[in-house]
Amino acid sequence: MLLCGASLSAHAYTLEFNRAELQQYVVDYFPLSQQTPFSRVTYSNPSVMLDEKTNRIGLEVTVRAEMPGMMAIAGRGQIDGDLEYRKETHQFYLHDPQINNIRFANADRQLTGTVQQMLSSISQQSLPMILVYELKDTELREKMARGVLKKVAVKRGKLYVDVDLPF
Repeated sequence: MLLCGASLSAHAYTLEFNRAELQQYVVDYFPLSQQTPFSRVTYSNPSVMLDEKTNRIGLEVTVRAEMPGMMAIAGRGQIDGDLEYRKETHQFYLHDPQINNIRFANADRQLTGTVQQMLSSISQQSLPMILVYELKDTELREKMARGVLKKVAVKRGKLYVDVDLPF
């Protein structure tokens, strides 16, 4: 269940998400695939990460990359980004995603570097569409909190989102 904290002012509200709540929501949107004329990348098995040092939300994912003339390789990597709120749809997305720390089993350093460059290029096109959470019409507190994103903070393993209320 989503927990909502006390208001910051007369026109603001704080939403509080724990890792398990976000995990439950994010897992439904995977696997994600991106195809270009030269490659196909599939992201699957996401695990939500909350980084207190950077105030960014992230996902550890399985990455499978296929390129013509090369054997497909798979490994684990991390995608992190800022949280973006789209008021018109009441949804939170990863914004400015960065893919980091990719580890491929049985791949040499040169191949790993080539795939890392390819993934960085592709991620700018496909990863901004990762839906993290959608405010529900059925939850009164969430319905009330539909406003403008003011601040995002990660503290003690939770994501805190301050929203200016529309009234």
